[in-house]
Amino acid sequence: MNLYKDIRLTIIFFTLTVLLIFSIIYTISIGSTPISSKTVFGILVDKIFLDGKGLKEGIWAMPDFQIVWNIRLPRVLFGLICGMGLSVCGVVMQSLVMNSIADPYILGISSGASAGASFALLIPLPFFQGQYQTSIIAMVGAFIASFMVYYMAKITGGGRIHPVSLLLSGTSINALMSAITNFLIFIAKSPESISAVYNWQMGTVASASWNNIRLPFFTVFMGLMIFIVFSPKLNMLMLGDEYAYAMGVNVKRFRFIMFFVCSLIVASLVSVTGIIGFVGLVIPHIVRLFVKSSNNRVVIPLSAILGSIYLIWSDALARSLFSIAELPIGIITAFIGAPCLLYLMIKRKFGG
Repeated sequence: MNLYKDIRLTIIFFTLTVLLIFSIIYTISIGSTPISSKTVFGILVDKIFLDGKGLKEGIWAMPDFQIVWNIRLPRVLFGLICGMGLSVCGVVMQSLVMNSIADPYILGISSGASAGASFALLIPLPFFQGQYQTSIIAMVGAFIASFMVYYMAKITGGGRIHPVSLLLSGTSINALMSAITNFLIFIAKSPESISAVYNWQMGTVASASWNNIRLPFFTVFMGLMIFIVFSPKLNMLMLGDEYAYAMGVNVKRFRFIMFFVCSLIVASLVSVTGIIGFVGLVIPHIVRLFVKSSNNRVVIPLSAILGSIYLIWSDALARSLFSIAELPIGIITAFIGAPCLLYLMIKRKFGG
């Protein structure tokens, strides 16, 4: 039975990995200037493995190379990183609070990061500069929101975290952080900054470039490695705090570290993309449905791959659905995620 299960998981992992590679190449070919997948593949191989030899020999047209390498590839890779980060954070947060509808968006972390980033974008600050300033202030907002939700849920739940108290706490903090963001927009003086924040709040990976992809890339992959290493402890925590204590886990410290890493990942992503909701909610449930297991050692890496695929294609849909304008990716994920949340609440009778 274990052999069959291992073979099945290997097939799922291999299939998703192949689908991810295909998705990267194919979605790069999608855009206002169509470029064949064969050309995209050739340019990527030439640049990565041959140091641009084909470009120097005139095999590839310079406009095609610029579009593929400097415009679309960073965008697709950022979609990959964003989908990966939000998905694994969803898995971890669901384990930390023992609630299957927890994710960075519902629990207010995304809104907290959004409020922090809006503060950095709309109000001149004397420290740090550029993208790092936005990322750091977004991080602070994410930390504040996550711990407010956690402790509010614990207080209202009489020392324990219950689904209803968690949802109500997340809803409250979401509303508070949204109010802060709207207030900052109200008092801002620059129309350009206000317009940028409005567009940014709906979520997009259009601003991705080789320059601003580095920090999110680092935080997401470091976070992913940390989550995989500590997945056995996350499994213990899912069985209850008492069981985790009995197995030698310092629950308070461990939960703090995991919340810290989640906030770090979400803040680094939100500071570039804006709010992209429900990814961390939908993807882990799909993975658990396929693998028929809640083992985080399996669910975390598979969620990382499936989340990447999901957001890559969501972005491709966002930029190709309407020819006259690009649809914010946050709208697409909300259209998909909100019904999924309602379905889960009805199906599993969350709230009791």
